[in-house]
Amino acid sequence: MNSLIFLLFHILLYGLAPLLVVTIFRTFKSTSFFYSYFGFLFVFTQLFAVLYSIKISENLVITGGNIAYSSIILITFFIGIASQDPTVVRNLISIQVIFNFILFFLYQLLVVVLNDPTTINIFDVSSGIFNTTITINIVSSFVFIVEVIIMFYSLEKIKEHIKPLFIVISLYVVVYMGILCLDGFLFPFIVSFFQPEFGTFITGGVQGKLILGVLFSPFILAFMILHKKSLALFIEESFSVRLLIFPKRKKLIEKLQKVEKNLKKTEQRYEEAYNRATFYKDLFTHDISSIIQNISMSFSLLESNRKNQGKINSKKSEGYFNIIISQLSRGKSLISNIRKLAEIDNDEVELKSTNLLEYLSSAINFVKESIPQKHIEIKLETVEKQIVTKANELLADIFENILVNAVKYNDNTVPEISIKISKAEVNEVIYVKLEFSDNGIGVQDFKKEKIFLEGYKELKGEKGMGIGLSLITKIIKLYKGKIWVEDRIKGDYSKGSNFIVLIPDMMQM
Repeated sequence: MNSLIFLLFHILLYGLAPLLVVTIFRTFKSTSFFYSYFGFLFVFTQLFAVLYSIKISENLVITGGNIAYSSIILITFFIGIASQDPTVVRNLISIQVIFNFILFFLYQLLVVVLNDPTTINIFDVSSGIFNTTITINIVSSFVFIVEVIIMFYSLEKIKEHIKPLFIVISLYVVVYMGILCLDGFLFPFIVSFFQPEFGTFITGGVQGKLILGVLFSPFILAFMILHKKSLALFIEESFSVRLLIFPKRKKLIEKLQKVEKNLKKTEQRYEEAYNRATFYKDLFTHDISSIIQNISMSFSLLESNRKNQGKINSKKSEGYFNIIISQLSRGKSLISNIRKLAEIDNDEVELKSTNLLEYLSSAINFVKESIPQKHIEIKLETVEKQIVTKANELLADIFENILVNAVKYNDNTVPEISIKISKAEVNEVIYVKLEFSDNGIGVQDFKKEKIFLEGYKELKGEKGMGIGLSLITKIIKLYKGKIWVEDRIKGDYSKGSNFIVLIPDMMQM
């Protein structure tokens, strides 16, 4: 009598819990709690199978695992109908496979530890329990997948051929009981090949599972009454059994397309990184070779001057030293520019409110001080006393490079540079417009766009620091600005250049 009461208590607990979980699922449209409950139940089902049993009669024993497993099939039955989504059921299969994979290694570890003579086994737990549980895990995983597929295949066939709702419900109950009976035969049959003694112990499981099927049937009827709308939707809509194992073809194709897209992006990033590295290498090689050559030539002339002091004016020595100093400064600038280009490529640059005139004034002073051998005339025209843009200290690099180029590419005794600052509106965006006009050698029409392209290698003679224009272009792109070059006197490039820079005005941001 006590065994029967104990059994009924288990049935009540394991029958009401799935009803509660499915109700939560339907109310909050969330599967997380449901998956958690399923995982918890699945793990402990394996342990209950070996920890205790309920003896109903001399010839009938129902293990705790049998009861828990019947509840697992019950909740799978419920969730399939409540969600009408094979993907949710497929996730259950995935969960039990993952748990079994983890438990397999956990139990193997416990077996090794318990068999170690140095282990202190205070509860005298036999490692054989876990050996048996490992077998149960593997077999139950396979059997669960087979039984779930058969169950939903049967439910689908019933609703295809039977229309009266009462008969459909009755047959659904029969299917659930049939799956438990199948488990009562299939599970011990397969286990007996691996654990003969345990297989013999659970022989006769069909009778026990039939009793469990009958006892759990009222909960199925209660579910169909409480969730009759879900049942109606399940009967009306097709439930693809194939999707219990395989994902939807459309989703699979989408995943493959996503993977392919990511691979293309990765390939593009690596290609861009390779092109940048090649670009930096070529520019660095070109400019550093020129620097070394100029320094080497200066040292050779100094050495010649030292040997022939009477023939060569000593002022030339000072000129050679100036060349060396200039070339060393050039090399330092080259390294600095490459570093800044790399920072921009890696998105390591932060933009902030920046006083444009402060950096422009600093750049003008830098150019005059760094090229003292030339008298440079720079005129600045601006109405504003303070101009704020969203930029950073890299503004100085833009101005310095443009001004230095205006001096370098200039054959006149006195390089003249005019800087005009105004406002311009382009596509409803207000920009600060800077025009750098010079009296230099100018830029030919076919080069006007090319000089701003990364990788453009046709530098303007030996003076060329081609990396400077690439740096300018990247910085202005970072600012969401624009840059281009025009003839100072329209139609005659030889009269000088007019570099135009647009940087978004901070006042409109």
